[in-house]
Amino acid sequence: MARSALHWAHWRALIIAPVLATLPVAASPAAPAASTTAAKSPPPAATTLRLASSATASAFARNILVPLKQGHALEINLSTTGSETALEDVRAGRADAALVSRKLTAAEEVEFRTLPLALDSLLLIVNERNPLERADAALIRGIFSRQIADWRQVGAGNSGAIVPVTRRPTYGTRTLFDNTFGVGRIIPTGIVELASNLATVLYVGADPQAIGYVSAAAFDDALQHGLRIKALKLNGLSPSAAGCRQTDYPLCRPISLIRKQGRAARGHERLESFLLSDEGQTLLEQNGFAPMKKP
Repeated sequence: MARSALHWAHWRALIIAPVLATLPVAASPAAPAASTTAAKSPPPAATTLRLASSATASAFARNILVPLKQGHALEINLSTTGSETALEDVRAGRADAALVSRKLTAAEEVEFRTLPLALDSLLLIVNERNPLERADAALIRGIFSRQIADWRQVGAGNSGAIVPVTRRPTYGTRTLFDNTFGVGRIIPTGIVELASNLATVLYVGADPQAIGYVSAAAFDDALQHGLRIKALKLNGLSPSAAGCRQTDYPLCRPISLIRKQGRAARGHERLESFLLSDEGQTLLEQNGFAPMKKP
């Protein structure tokens, strides 16, 4: 028996063991390997934020909808209105935040939390056939209060009834203009009220007797599309939005994001983070504004 056992061991070592070594070995059950990388954080839950926007900032507001949804899981319910209505919507709880295009009053700065985003510039415009090249505050106040009603009174070689073109009272553009020149909110006979920069440039471009005011970006865009308008110099200046950084031009204004004081609505921090990012600031610049934080 001992000899048989040794004989078997001898042949196992010489023949069977090498053959067995070439055969596939079944994997035995084992505990799952520990992950070598940290688990990815789940994307933030989708959130909806109600945003009101002034007409001036409306194109920019529309441009941020897709990147906010894709990169920040933030859905925006956007309503376009004037700055005055936008402020009232936030005050009344109909909107969580608003993009406004005028400086807030001292009382509003206490009531709302304000994030300045960019600067914008308004330009006085006339038809290119109008010989007037410059104006001062007294002339503009006289024209829009109807104390000066005929171009002959201006003495620039033009004649005929002046047609002042203004914005609606609920718009921040109108508030800035009225406050700058001391023009009352009651519209005298003969003044045209319009709702947008586009409507204003089209009206002034078609009527040699008209005078109005629009954002610098809207003016540049109108020239590129061949509209027959020109910008008047006010106090020797007619700056772009970027020019507002270096001048005391009276028709410069901030574009700001506002919300009520206290706890922010869900998703508001994501909106602020995007607006202050390089992408958000670049979009502001592409829409004709001068970002506070230049990208």
